[in-house]
Amino acid sequence: MTRRTRPSKVLRPLHLFICEDTKSSKFYIEGLGKAHNINIKAENANGTSPENVLKTAKEKLSMFQDEGTATIYCLFDKDDCDDRKFNNVIAECKRKGIVPAISVPCYEYWLLLHLKKTNQPFNDAQECCEAFRAEYNKAFRTDYNIKQLKSRKEIFADLKDRLNAAIKNAENLQLKENETPYTNMHEVIKKII
Repeated sequence: MTRRTRPSKVLRPLHLFICEDTKSSKFYIEGLGKAHNINIKAENANGTSPENVLKTAKEKLSMFQDEGTATIYCLFDKDDCDDRKFNNVIAECKRKGIVPAISVPCYEYWLLLHLKKTNQPFNDAQECCEAFRAEYNKAFRTDYNIKQLKSRKEIFADLKDRLNAAIKNAENLQLKENETPYTNMHEVIKKII
């Protein structure tokens, strides 16, 4: 009797996102992975500051010693972080081979670009979240508050048909790092998909 051999399973590289929040960005990233059949995992950082996000990412990076098995990303909101500290964290990310996925003033700016091409400067993250909430509710004829939107597990599914528009909006705006608003999420996502 001959023994059958099973074809070896090809491991897909892991895209591991370390997120400062526990809901919104995590739901979006995981939805992106499912929609595009990409091996994406989103995990919470041990704390919400950019320094804590980076520290968690460095801990995870040490777990993946084999080249090409995983790419680690830090999903950063600038929020109220001091410019110098924020820039130092981004530079440290790059030195360690960790991909910074940045949104200024906050992650909701990337979501807003799915609905509207804007480089309106925001005074703070709250103002940006409010702009996203208003555009989302107008586009989908809903009446969510910001907390409800941040908790929405279907956020990527809601916005997936507008992903290409978000990428084009960000590209056409030619956003510059260290300015408000800013995101490089379009570049990060284009490399993944």
